Amino acid sequence: MFHQEEGLARKVTRSLLALTAVAAVALAGAGCGSSDSDSGSSSSSGAGGSAVKTTADVAGKRVILLTVTPQCDYCARATRAFEAGAARAGLSVEKKITNYDAAEQADQVNQAIAQRPDAIVYWPADATASIPSLNRMKAAKIPVIVTNSSPGEDKQDLWNAFTGPNDTTLGELAADAMIRGLEQKNGRAAGNIFVVGGQPGSPPAIQRLAGFERILKARAPDVKIVGNQPGNWDQTQATTAADGLFTANANKDIVGVYAQADNMAAGVIVSARRKGLDPARLVIVGGNCQPEGLRNIRSGEQYASVLQSPIDDGDLAARAVVNILSGREQPHNEYLPAEVITKANLATCAEGVG
Repeated sequence: MFHQEEGLARKVTRSLLALTAVAAVALAGAGCGSSDSDSGSSSSSGAGGSAVKTTADVAGKRVILLTVTPQCDYCARATRAFEAGAARAGLSVEKKITNYDAAEQADQVNQAIAQRPDAIVYWPADATASIPSLNRMKAAKIPVIVTNSSPGEDKQDLWNAFTGPNDTTLGELAADAMIRGLEQKNGRAAGNIFVVGGQPGSPPAIQRLAGFERILKARAPDVKIVGNQPGNWDQTQATTAADGLFTANANKDIVGVYAQADNMAAGVIVSARRKGLDPARLVIVGGNCQPEGLRNIRSGEQYASVLQSPIDDGDLAARAVVNILSGREQPHNEYLPAEVITKANLATCAEGVG
């Protein structure tokens, strides 16, 4: 299957990058000449993220980070990882935050352009609303690194680099997990499920749902999505959304739930218990490999998650800034490793969230 082949390729890539990081650390310890500090950045993807070094050619350069709410645990972890990587490289970072308010973020883009930084790192709050902002930043000739939330591959000429998850792939992997879980628990991939989505309009919420629906349609047409409500990447709001969906579909024998992040899957579990349902009898699939997912998969109340490391997410963005500002090679689109996480490979999830 293509998912298995992709997973093997990602594991090989992560292993090779990790070996590169080990070698870089060994070299740093063996020599104390000035040439090492000028050599650029070294990196590894996986447990410890990318090891971004101080580099003489970017130290002191100004970067503006346009990011989203720290109330989202994943967002906060990724932002901290970026700031740590940027600090190691000697970059000066100014952060502007929005709570997924597209209008506010558009104003922040205008402010950032007026400040004429050396680069802008941009986490789009809304897929559609981000396009005019990206056009303005491109017209201003300021290097732009889009992080975490890609507005779409058809828009990639608007940025210098994208780093983060391929959210369509994450949705596809979640569907693969749903199918496998239903086959294991019920003998066949069939029945009614509902979706608790992320922030409406955000690229991850849109793309994960598209990938999820595409795989179900192609491989499990007897699995029906009977409802979809936003949980806004928040456990409490996801609990409320799940309460409404369980109530609205009380006569439809719900067999599974796709919550687009593990903290929202935790909200689904709380809601199921309120309704007198055993979460372990449902196939609950989350995402992002958050601590809640680790706990609930271990307990058997959640079937699966999909790997997405916030540490790697922030670190890749920091490394991309260093590469672009120093003129080094940088992939135009650099995606995070992704694979389905179940009880069988929980250690990979724990490694990904640090």
